[in-house]
Amino acid sequence: MAFVVPDRLRACINVADFGRLARKRLPRPIIDFFDGAAEDERTMARNRAVFDEWALLPRTMHDVTQIDAHAHVMGQDLAWPFVVGPTGMPGLLHPDGEIGIARAAEKVGALYTLSTMASRSIEEVAAATSGPKAFQLYLFRDRGITLELLQRAKAAGYKALILTVDVQVPANRERDRRSGMLIPPKFGLKTLFDFALCPRWCWNVLVKRPVTLANFSGARADPGVPLLTFINEQFDPSISWRDLEWVAQQWNGPLAIKGVLAEDDAERAVEHGAGTIILSNHGGRQLDAAVAPLDMLPSVAERLDGRAEIIVDGGIRRGTDMLKAIALGATACMAGRIGLYGLGAAGGAGASAALGVLRVEFERNLALLGVTQVSQIDRARVRHIGLPGQVDIAVAKRA
Repeated sequence: MAFVVPDRLRACINVADFGRLARKRLPRPIIDFFDGAAEDERTMARNRAVFDEWALLPRTMHDVTQIDAHAHVMGQDLAWPFVVGPTGMPGLLHPDGEIGIARAAEKVGALYTLSTMASRSIEEVAAATSGPKAFQLYLFRDRGITLELLQRAKAAGYKALILTVDVQVPANRERDRRSGMLIPPKFGLKTLFDFALCPRWCWNVLVKRPVTLANFSGARADPGVPLLTFINEQFDPSISWRDLEWVAQQWNGPLAIKGVLAEDDAERAVEHGAGTIILSNHGGRQLDAAVAPLDMLPSVAERLDGRAEIIVDGGIRRGTDMLKAIALGATACMAGRIGLYGLGAAGGAGASAALGVLRVEFERNLALLGVTQVSQIDRARVRHIGLPGQVDIAVAKRA
């Protein structure tokens, strides 16, 4: 499928190109906030490097004239097996924010996921797009806040719910600590100077459409407590499998649990109401030195044996990455940073172009692999070659 790419983006021919362009146009603290990870960032590096340990085995002499990449994920019919992952406050990159990315997802036939920590509200995004949408939810200490968000998403027509469970406590994101992108923010002179070097960004984000946590406009914070501080203190370290059962009962629809890595946890999640397992380490933004989702995919797929869908989140940058994940047992793939790269590069048009590039790659590589449908991709299509010996943190910089 061909996508129209704006002239100013013609030089962006892969996802990494959009990332580089976004980094040129954004203040350094904003780049670090969206593209950084925890501590030494080795988990983020591993998320990318692990794909190099697997090689594809193409088969020849097959008619690949007609490619059908359609997939059924979380109850939704998609043009290809891709889910745009939830990301907090994209409005910091461009005023188009979540609406720009959601419209891009609709255009390329992917499932869009709105974050609880969005800069546009549940209702705004629902009204702006007609494509398939999921809502990402946290379990807050005040379960009333959680229930209210869930009910708003249901009323607005979101078709699936994604419960994120790997933010028990705030992570140690050292890039943000250095820049002052904390809760609440603590900016120094250097950070303010970085902002001043990007006047267009300052106009768009600080003047044209100031960023807020749109889903919490009526949050019940104590007087004098900043909203960001209030929300950050609401993350609940005491969550249990009973809470997943409660969410499943309240939602009564397609439900995924995001942040699972261990085989036992995946199995228990299915037993307690999840129909989809999203293997994820939060893009390396929580526990550093954690395994990559692709590390665990084969064993989780074997343990679940078809009892639930599996989505791989982390490190997806190429159509070939998606082929490898599906061959190892994934139903679909998820990425949040790709849409952000496009948004930072050129707003909603950039997000459409970035996601479109990935879809074109995926469909082209289906043909080059010698298959015409996603269902034909199986374990016989990959070989483990185990090339990388030690993960270099520079891998993350190239993503």
